[in-house]
Amino acid sequence: MQDIYDDHGDVEDTLHEWVQGHKKQVHLLTGLQFSNMHLRAKKDTVFTETAKKGVYFSFIGSKAIQSVDDIHSVQIHYQKDVISGQFSMKQFEERSLLQVVISTEYLSLILGQTEDQVIQHFTSMEQILGNTDPYITLPLTRTVSKLCESMLNHTGLSISLAGHIYACMFTLIEQIQMLKHLSECEGCQSKLFKAQNLLEVPAGKVLDLDELAFSVGLNIDALSIGFMHLVGQSIESYYQRIRIAFAAEKLRKDPNAKPHIIKQSGFSEEQFESVFTQHFGVNSTQYRQIH
Repeated sequence: MQDIYDDHGDVEDTLHEWVQGHKKQVHLLTGLQFSNMHLRAKKDTVFTETAKKGVYFSFIGSKAIQSVDDIHSVQIHYQKDVISGQFSMKQFEERSLLQVVISTEYLSLILGQTEDQVIQHFTSMEQILGNTDPYITLPLTRTVSKLCESMLNHTGLSISLAGHIYACMFTLIEQIQMLKHLSECEGCQSKLFKAQNLLEVPAGKVLDLDELAFSVGLNIDALSIGFMHLVGQSIESYYQRIRIAFAAEKLRKDPNAKPHIIKQSGFSEEQFESVFTQHFGVNSTQYRQIH
């Protein structure tokens, strides 16, 4: 991967036929690195990547990350050894991430713990919360979103950027602890399933997280974190799928009522077609012809 980019972090001119993108990297302090990367394959391509030791806080997107709206989830992973491996990308596939990498030695200093304690903490949390993945997945909560916005919009001295990054890392570490509690607490899980049941009956309006959290008795971050862990997708994605499936069922029964169905769905006409195609692989007109 290091051979792809020039000194400015842009893809080398000689590789534009194969891939486009950027990797803007900032080495803030010894043991702390911040980067913003985007890749788009123009042809089927296999990349070789090397990952160094440390704790990785990765904010995942499917297109170039310019604002928090371009981030859909967070992954936390402890990499115990330097490792090299390959990954492939199909033509027109895109991958993006905003990433903080910190050494366990440096993280132990700012947390006031020994390095062994830090390593043990992240290792055990991955085993408990990672399911089948070698990392912990969190949604982009409202709290972390605001912190990410500060990181993305930062234009001052690097030391102040480090401050934003610390705040974000500490919050994510707290959210891992919150997730552990949610995964073990039957009362909290009951509240999360109640939230899922409420979402199963779409009300034809934009999702109100504050209202949903209040109705089940959880704060918004806990609701978002626990829901993704139990259901496997964010509340927003789940609710969107429910609404579009509900609209598709109505469309099958009464194709001529499409304008009314779109209005009831809570989407604009443009949003409706975009989400419909995303979920069913065809637009609503083609869907009506098939069904």
